[in-house]
Amino acid sequence: MTNKDLHIVCAHLDDFEISCYGYIFKHHDRYENIYLHLATNNDHKEPITINNLDELSKVLGRTLIYRQHNFHSTRLRNEMDDLKDSIYRDIDFKRNFDILCHDSNDLHTDHQVCYEIMMGLLKLSDRFFTYYSPSSLNFEPNYFIELSEEQYKFKSKTIGKYDIEKDQSYSKVGYYLNEHWNIGMAYVMENCAKYKSEYYDIYKIKKWTTNGVD
Repeated sequence: MTNKDLHIVCAHLDDFEISCYGYIFKHHDRYENIYLHLATNNDHKEPITINNLDELSKVLGRTLIYRQHNFHSTRLRNEMDDLKDSIYRDIDFKRNFDILCHDSNDLHTDHQVCYEIMMGLLKLSDRFFTYYSPSSLNFEPNYFIELSEEQYKFKSKTIGKYDIEKDQSYSKVGYYLNEHWNIGMAYVMENCAKYKSEYYDIYKIKKWTTNGVD
């Protein structure tokens, strides 16, 4: 464990389970503190999210720091500066930190807002990663993290607790599809002649510095 923090920013309560487990399983021991920032809230989803975080903590043997910023998803663009202030106030800028957040090629406005807010910290971060979302368009991963069968089953189980009919989405179409949970495998097959797992999460590295640490 290093003297470093990880700040994960997600627009919605289920984005973390859908997109971030691979990175967390592989790299959690790099960080002294892992912060999960949720931009928006949902009365139905939050108890599920908290339960999933408790289950993940048992698997990892450590606790993630949950930060609920309590904004409304349909007003996030207009309230962007307020959300930025809320997130930035939770960051200790005297410490080294990495960032994991939504990608720029995402069709959802609230996801775009989260990305733009964290891009303001690109030069201050040691490493900056973005993750795939079901609302991503033309995602171009360059970091492929394998999941064990046990890890993939855990991911599927935690996502399966959510109910799209109780979501704030306008369409309620195209989410919570099993095909999305392992879409990383399609990218791996396209980009890698050799692979060692049937399950992958995918990310884009936008910045990678070592600062004396591999």
